Amino acid sequence: MKRFNINYYWRLFATFMSFALFGVGGLILSITVFPLLYILPINKPLKITIARHVARASFRFFIGFMRFFGVLTYEVNNVERLKSQKGLFIVANHPTLIDVVFLVSIANIPNCVVKKGVWRNPCMYFVVSSAGFIENNGDPELMIDRCQTALKCGDGLILFPEGTRTDPDSDIHMKRGVAHIALHARKDLTPVTITCEPITLTRKHRWHHIPLEQPPHFCINVENDIHIKSYLDNNEDHAHNARALTQDLRRAFKV
Repeated sequence: MKRFNINYYWRLFATFMSFALFGVGGLILSITVFPLLYILPINKPLKITIARHVARASFRFFIGFMRFFGVLTYEVNNVERLKSQKGLFIVANHPTLIDVVFLVSIANIPNCVVKKGVWRNPCMYFVVSSAGFIENNGDPELMIDRCQTALKCGDGLILFPEGTRTDPDSDIHMKRGVAHIALHARKDLTPVTITCEPITLTRKHRWHHIPLEQPPHFCINVENDIHIKSYLDNNEDHAHNARALTQDLRRAFKV
């Protein structure tokens, strides 16, 4: 006879409550705080800054809620630069659904590339639009141009070079868009590696597919910057440098 695992069922219930909180909280913000920003007599950059502070505080609360109720545990290493410096080009691997939540909750109000599905979500539309986030609408040239413009203007940026969540059984497949953005914007890269053990919330997991014996533990490591000066100062063409930078970035994510 199987033993009734009260810890598992508690974590399952707490996971449901967490995602319900995320959805309801996003909806409440979308019909209160963010519409109010549109009518306030302040300039657009200040509205975006306020919206990003609200998003960061909300995501911090969400992560704290999940840790407090035993849904997950986590550790963050070498995080000081992300918290203190603006204008970083943060690139991260993408094993789980909530990677961006962690990064936005930690970093110093950067911009962020957000997939089209989030922009179509009524609970999240006003959040991402008020924060001035960049939509990944399927047009890579337009997205790359918007990312370059943001970085050249001194904005920070969070981007997942794989473009989608990593299959835990597959190698990391880097797209060269990140390298093109960094080279054109002349911006160093700040890699962040994310691991989750036991793995959960991948593309193959629904919210209720939680680990049986223990909560997932997230480990977020801020790695050494990848400086692009050497790629810009050599005599190779842009395409060659983009390939080389992509390969170096891929090696940084061999976690």
